[in-house]
Amino acid sequence: MSGVLVVLLENSTGLVQYLHLFSKEYVGVGELHCNFSKGELLDSMKLLTGKIYQRPPLRSSVSRRVRVREVYYFDLLEIKERRFLFKVGTESGTYVRKLIHDLGLIMGCSAHMVELRRTKDGPFDESRAKSLWDILVAKKLLDEEHDESFIRKVVLPIEHALVYFPSVYVKDSAVSALCHGANLAIGGISSFEEPISKDEIVAIKTLKGELIGMGRAIRNSLELKTLKEGWAIKIERIIMRRDLYPKMW
Repeated sequence: MSGVLVVLLENSTGLVQYLHLFSKEYVGVGELHCNFSKGELLDSMKLLTGKIYQRPPLRSSVSRRVRVREVYYFDLLEIKERRFLFKVGTESGTYVRKLIHDLGLIMGCSAHMVELRRTKDGPFDESRAKSLWDILVAKKLLDEEHDESFIRKVVLPIEHALVYFPSVYVKDSAVSALCHGANLAIGGISSFEEPISKDEIVAIKTLKGELIGMGRAIRNSLELKTLKEGWAIKIERIIMRRDLYPKMW
């Protein structure tokens, strides 16, 4: 498989579990081992759109139990003999090669995936992707000419990867306590993006927009606005250095 791959660096690697929650988009080539019409293929693809049951393939890194996954769209782009070009948008954790296998079962014959390219991963699509050559040039300019302009286009702040999570902005006085392992109390919140549901994952940030870490909401938006005290966010992962903000507790 080729295409978009989000790479995390240094402390941000601890957030990879949250990026795995993002939806994906792929363009690929499948091959059916029988003759078919365009109408038959379109009808079968439609049956694999929406909520589907899927068992991971034999060669997978997870247990092979049946799971429910959502296919947002499954579009036919082109047909050439028994091969077809498709575009599919899926929930994270969907196996596209298994999707093609199941498509063959629906059409009464075997099928396999020939090629696959990831064109979108969460907020990142191919227009924002950088090649290994871009990275090499950016590093060379930084080392030899002390020019940071290109490396800043290649290596983005971690906040760019987490735009799909609602942000909770905390007071400066609460930052150090969070970095030392405390959960976030309602009194430490300055503002937040709505709506927030109970148990929803949120990005916890400073007033400057710097990411402190990720947490899970203990209360919803209405409770966060009306209550004066109590716990608001259970911290799951902190990436900010402990010494960046002074202790005020």
